[in-house]
Amino acid sequence: MQLLTDFLHQETEIEKQQKKTGSFVPDFSEMKTQAPHLTNDLFFHNRDIYISKHNRYAPYPLHSHQFLELNYIYSGHCQQIINGQTYTLYQGDILLMDVGSKHQIECLEEEDIVINLLFKDNNISLQSLEEMQGNNSLLYHLLLSRHSHLEISQNFIILRSEEIPKVPQLLHRMIEEYFFQKDFSQEILKHSLSILLYELARSLPTAQKKLLQTRQDPFLQVLELIDKDYKKITLAKAADQLNFNKNYLSNLVKTESGQTFTQLVNQRKLMKAQLLLKTTQLPIQEIALSVGFSNKTYFYDKYKETFGHGPKVERNFKS
Repeated sequence: MQLLTDFLHQETEIEKQQKKTGSFVPDFSEMKTQAPHLTNDLFFHNRDIYISKHNRYAPYPLHSHQFLELNYIYSGHCQQIINGQTYTLYQGDILLMDVGSKHQIECLEEEDIVINLLFKDNNISLQSLEEMQGNNSLLYHLLLSRHSHLEISQNFIILRSEEIPKVPQLLHRMIEEYFFQKDFSQEILKHSLSILLYELARSLPTAQKKLLQTRQDPFLQVLELIDKDYKKITLAKAADQLNFNKNYLSNLVKTESGQTFTQLVNQRKLMKAQLLLKTTQLPIQEIALSVGFSNKTYFYDKYKETFGHGPKVERNFKS
C-alpha cells in the first residue's frame, strides 16, 4: 500500500511543467482543441481497462468521452464541474460518468490523487449497472422499463465512500496490478473488473435513494416498501405503514403500474426467485418458501406465467 502511495505521489513530467507554470499541459493532442470528445483509440491498445493518474497543479479542461469513466479519489479531494454544475469529491468517493457526460477538473494540489479507470467494453455503462441491480429490485425494474415519467437516471453518478465500503480495497489491488505488472496481472484485472461492477451495482440503490428522497412520489415509496418487505407485505400493511387510505393505495398502484398490489408483490418475489435459481444450488421448493410462496404449484404457475418457462428450465439455463 505504501509502495503504491509513494508511486502515485511521484511527479510526472507533465506535473512538473504544470507545477512550474500553473498552466495546463495537454496529455493528448486532442486536448489542444476546445471541449474535445475523447475516443477509445486513445487508450485501449490490446487491453480492456485503462488506468491513469490525473495530473496535478493545473485545471483539466472541459471534455467528454466515448466510454464509461470512473474517477476514484485516492487521497485528498477533487472539485469537478459536471454538465455545468460543481461537485466536490473526497477521499474514497467515486464519480461514474457515462458516455456523453461533460466535465472539467479544477486544479489538484499535492495531496489530491485522482485515479481514472476507463472501460473499453461499450456494454459497460450506467444503464448496464442499473439493469444488474434491476434483477434484484422492483423499484429499479420499473424505473428502467416503460415508466419513463419516473426516470431518475442521469449520465453520471457520485458514490460516496460510506456507500462503497468494500470498493477502495478492490480498486487499490487493481491499480497495483496495473502499474506493477506481475504474473497473471491481466487475468487478475479482468476478474477484478467483474467484481468491481457488481459492487458498484450493489451500491446504486443507496446512492439513488438520495435522489428519490428529493421526490415526494407516493408510488416510489410503495415500490421501496415492497422491495424491502416483499415476503410479508400486504396491501393493508402497506397502507398502514405509509399512512395511506387502502383504496387510494390500491388505485395508485393500478394507475401507475397497470397491475394490482398483489401482482407487484408477486413480481418482486419472482425476481428474487429467479436470481436465486441463477446464482445458488438451493432446492426449488426451498427457494419458493424463502421468497414467500407457500404453495409450490402456485409458485410454478406464476413463474411460468412471468418468465415464459418454469423454474426447472431456468436452472437448466444456468448449467
